[in-house]
Amino acid sequence: MTDRTTQKYEKEGAPASAAPKLAKALGFPQEYFFRPVLDEIDAERVNFRAGRAAIRSARDSAVAAGSTGIEIMRWVEDRFTLPALNVPTFESIEPETAAQLLREEWGLGIKPLPNLVQLCESRGIFVMVLPDAALEVDAFSLWHEGRPYIFIARQKTPERARFDIAHELGHLVLHRHAPVDETSAAQEKEADIFASALLMPEPLLAQYFRPNPTVDEILECKQIFQVSAFAVATTLHKFGRMTDWIYRKVCVELTRRGYRTGEPDGMGSHEQSRLFPQVFGADKAGPVTVARIARELAVPEEDVLTLTFGTRFRVLQGIGEKLASTQELERPNLRLLS
Repeated sequence: MTDRTTQKYEKEGAPASAAPKLAKALGFPQEYFFRPVLDEIDAERVNFRAGRAAIRSARDSAVAAGSTGIEIMRWVEDRFTLPALNVPTFESIEPETAAQLLREEWGLGIKPLPNLVQLCESRGIFVMVLPDAALEVDAFSLWHEGRPYIFIARQKTPERARFDIAHELGHLVLHRHAPVDETSAAQEKEADIFASALLMPEPLLAQYFRPNPTVDEILECKQIFQVSAFAVATTLHKFGRMTDWIYRKVCVELTRRGYRTGEPDGMGSHEQSRLFPQVFGADKAGPVTVARIARELAVPEEDVLTLTFGTRFRVLQGIGEKLASTQELERPNLRLLS
């Protein structure tokens, strides 16, 4: 196509006769181009984890993926009973205090947190995975029609992706009604403080670390918190449990051992959803599959697969048991345990 034709399509829309070629070139079903306009995400209400460091095309891809993710979750909500929403708002509260209040609200006490994806799902937060085109944004979150969403990229280590989820959770509880200001780092800093306090509260660190711990002690205990070694060291230093000199020495040694760019001997894999493996079971209208959702929403199967943590298969009810019969399930009630 010529540039002139492309510009005309972008401004005025393409003729129906172009749908087959557009579908082939873009990898979308033809039906997609004839659907009603989606409820688009307001990018001005989105805090991108990478901020201005992400290029415009990656941000646009992330917003587009978010719109498709919202459609998928609407489809799921129409067919399944999902956990009730339990996400308090702590606006105008100090991030560390908000993290403590959230632990109390969710009955988590002072202990290392479990799988964060599943913890969020059990409180009514929808967590989905971003496609490759949007990886530069790292993560983003938003409230849409009264529901909280977290979209994460998984090109980082599992520990850093876990911190990203805690960071986005901070945005959801701290900045629900606050305007996004990309020229200021204040909201990002608050979300980081919240994430650190949520994952590593000071009383819990005191149980596991003596003052000025060694690098080996940090590496041993970081497995309990499932966070990066640098996150542990930084938090210990912030709470005054590590002197400036020891902190600098630890950072140098961690860098030498490769922890600046990766997480050797870290978590074996990224945290997985519990909701989607249960969704991709069966209902009275037939088995729920990636292909079915993609067909009914007229979106690419690959988009559905990526957003839902790569979940394809129906769920076994137990080792050695048969798959649940479609006649046995009227409206599945998904109960997520943290």
